[in-house]
Amino acid sequence: MGETFQWGGMDGDDFMEEMENDLRDLSLERSITTGLKTAEEIERLTVDEKLNDVDRALYLLSSGQDVQRISVVRDLAKLIRENQVEGMKQVVPKVREVLHLSCQELQEAATQAFVQIAEDKSIPPQLYAQTFLQTILQNIESRDPDISDSWLSVLLQVIKYLPKEIIKRDILSIAIAKGQLNQSVQSRLASCQIIGKVATRFDSFMIKKDVLPLVTALCQDVDYEVRACMCKELAIVARGLGLEPTQSAILPELVELSNDEESCVRLSALETIVNLLSLLDDETCNHTIIPLVCKYCDNAMQNKDVTLPSIAKQFGRLCHGLSVNLTEEQKIWSLNYYRDLCVFGLHEKPSQEDALNPRIQALYKEEERHRECRHHSAFNMPCMVLFAGAKNFKSELYSSFASLCDDPEEQVRVSLAKGFHEVAKLLGNSVSAIQGEFINFLSDENEEVVSAIISNLPETCEAFSKGLDQGHTKENFFAEVIPALLAAEARAAKSRNWRLHSDILDRFSYLTRCLSSEQVYQKFVPVVFNCITSHKPLPVHLAACRTICVFIKHNKKQEQRQELCSRLIEECRNHQSSRYRRLFLDVCVFLIEIFSKSFFNQYFFEKVLELAEDPIPNVRLRCCSLLPLLKSQLKLPKDRQLLQQLDLVVRKLLVMEKDRDVTAAIRQAATDMDKFQVVVESLTTKHYFEEDVLDQKKEDEERLLIQLEVKEKEDNDKETTSTKPERRRTEAKTNERNIGSASTPAKKASRLKAVSASGRKSIPSPTGPPTHTANRASSGQAGKKAATKLARAKKTEAVNGTPTTPPTRIPSKAGKKSPAPELNNNTKPAIRLKKKESSIPSSTSIPTSSDVRRSSLGNLAHERRSSLKSEQSHKGSTGSLDRKSTSGDVTRRSSGGSIPQPRVTKSPSLRTSGNTTPKVRRAAKP
Repeated sequence: MGETFQWGGMDGDDFMEEMENDLRDLSLERSITTGLKTAEEIERLTVDEKLNDVDRALYLLSSGQDVQRISVVRDLAKLIRENQVEGMKQVVPKVREVLHLSCQELQEAATQAFVQIAEDKSIPPQLYAQTFLQTILQNIESRDPDISDSWLSVLLQVIKYLPKEIIKRDILSIAIAKGQLNQSVQSRLASCQIIGKVATRFDSFMIKKDVLPLVTALCQDVDYEVRACMCKELAIVARGLGLEPTQSAILPELVELSNDEESCVRLSALETIVNLLSLLDDETCNHTIIPLVCKYCDNAMQNKDVTLPSIAKQFGRLCHGLSVNLTEEQKIWSLNYYRDLCVFGLHEKPSQEDALNPRIQALYKEEERHRECRHHSAFNMPCMVLFAGAKNFKSELYSSFASLCDDPEEQVRVSLAKGFHEVAKLLGNSVSAIQGEFINFLSDENEEVVSAIISNLPETCEAFSKGLDQGHTKENFFAEVIPALLAAEARAAKSRNWRLHSDILDRFSYLTRCLSSEQVYQKFVPVVFNCITSHKPLPVHLAACRTICVFIKHNKKQEQRQELCSRLIEECRNHQSSRYRRLFLDVCVFLIEIFSKSFFNQYFFEKVLELAEDPIPNVRLRCCSLLPLLKSQLKLPKDRQLLQQLDLVVRKLLVMEKDRDVTAAIRQAATDMDKFQVVVESLTTKHYFEEDVLDQKKEDEERLLIQLEVKEKEDNDKETTSTKPERRRTEAKTNERNIGSASTPAKKASRLKAVSASGRKSIPSPTGPPTHTANRASSGQAGKKAATKLARAKKTEAVNGTPTTPPTRIPSKAGKKSPAPELNNNTKPAIRLKKKESSIPSSTSIPTSSDVRRSSLGNLAHERRSSLKSEQSHKGSTGSLDRKSTSGDVTRRSSGGSIPQPRVTKSPSLRTSGNTTPKVRRAAKP
């Protein structure tokens, strides 16, 4: 605490004194009137408003100040378009006079205006050559190099708009004159550039006759800058000449320039070779270009000269262009050379102790050159993967790829991360080899590396999704990638780089293409909602909200979609802070963009209208801007009620709003809403606009999701129901086995009772009860008896002449057929008997299973016999008669010639014991 404050080597007192002096020099209390214009200056800048455009331009060019002249020159192209005759006759000559003694700013304004006039083609080429071209050629000779370079660039841009005759007459002659050795280096450099542009407009004969001699002379110029400049233009000249003149005239010069003593000339020769590969034939490539390139690269690697970064930059294009012509040995050499470039300079770093040594400082320039080599090598990795092939990536390039991923320099890792998606696409099914490097890039500490890999995250994940197998490999990959993505988002959230955070959240929306909706719902939805509810910058909130909207769009479960919509409304629309309520209105724009009109109207339309009554004016102001957009979402007659609500809200705001800004906004919104016409479905079904087609497509996608969900539920229900009968069958089989294996005295007694009651003997089976055998016998005999009785009834019908309806079984009271009694070994079979008027004797024994089955078959014959008796007793009677069964559960009505069939309920015990026919209760007449 006792130490004095020091700032930049000064004590605290000296620092404060210097600050006071600086404040005194600022003269903060100085009057601002000194910055105003005087009356004379104002009068000089004043222009009569009655003047037209041409007269005003002439007045300002002649007597105006520099600012006014620059303004006139910048608007020269517009003036010529509107007043071509007067402008070319009066204004352009005045501009040409002013340019001779004007400042550089006015010269630059004139260069832009001249180029704009040539691009607009507002005047004929001949007229342009007579006026503007002559001014351009005169200003190229300016002694000021900046002005000369500016007008030279104008000439190079307007050559493509001029006819060949003017180019040959006015421009080519100047280029030849400037290319002579007695001219300055600047003039010869300008000649090289002009020749490169002129060669694109001439044919092969004219180039060979007029241009090629000058090209050869400039390639052998004494100045290395001129040789390098002309070497860069050789590719354009060669394309104008053709293949044969190129082989005879251009290639020898190119070979000589590639061996030049100056590095810049050699670099220009390498770039020209790369640009000429598509023009040359296979023979030229095999015998000239490939040996030249190999020699050039080997010399550069041995000498470690400054051309290595340029070689690393062009090496990918070289390998790709010569891949057809290279032999296997040459391909191996190319891959080895590329591997050397990828690790170039990693093991040649000076120690920190020698960093201040002047001799060692030169090594830092070399280190920068080494870093540049690896940077360009990382850039060329996709091209080299294409050159080597996906099958050979693991053996030839993976080591270099892994080395570049772990490179200590950030620029190298960023360059490789930007092209990572291209490598993943090229690998195809072998993409699993770079899975670890992808996760390492996501976990990188440098934000630029993470930003580079995140920028192409959709393409990368799609390449992995297609290349990996559909089994465990794909699941394992995304099981490792999801935590890495969430960790990258967490680091970006803690940092101050909100741009990276919003970019990550925006790229999360593309994960719906690769991940299932359940994975997205479980892993990413909570994270994105956390970004919405936390206090983040507005771009982060907007990116998170848009991603949530995409998640809702592609979610396959309707319950989850509704939950997310409700949560979005709860977190934003119903939030206490007005910031989140305004955010909800911004989210509605995303919802309208992503979802169909019907979906938005169902879940969010009324919620937006409620915010028109928000107590905060800014919320109401934002809501007013959305009202025209809301009207465009309506369709009549389906949304008639919503349209009425919208009109009511607008009228209420127009009448009751007190805030000035909101009042102006609602008036503008009402004006815009009047321009919209609500779509009427019944009238516009024949004419579809693009918006209607897109909306119909969105609605079909939403409907398809619901149908898929319903179908999935039905499939699951079918699977569950199909398994139930199988379970019942297995249970029944187990019960039958238990029945067959059990032999107790009670079962034997029940069998004996059944035999005594039926009057027939049945030999019991040694493995189980003989119930099924007795049932078959009894049912067969009862069926024969019923058949004989039915034949007798038909004979009676034939004799009496009265038709008889076939007997039918009347359903029970519940409308269902009574189930047959099941046989249980441990409990006695119980049969429910309807209460009758006549009581059952107490001596009647409980029937066995054989008695029950025999009695049920006998009921049919007894019913037919009773029907015959009723027919004979009521023969000749007409009208309708209501009869009730004995149990009183069914009433049958017959009319006309139909005869009612009485329902008879019989007791099996009475049937087997030989008692009389049961009584029949008739229904009372109405």
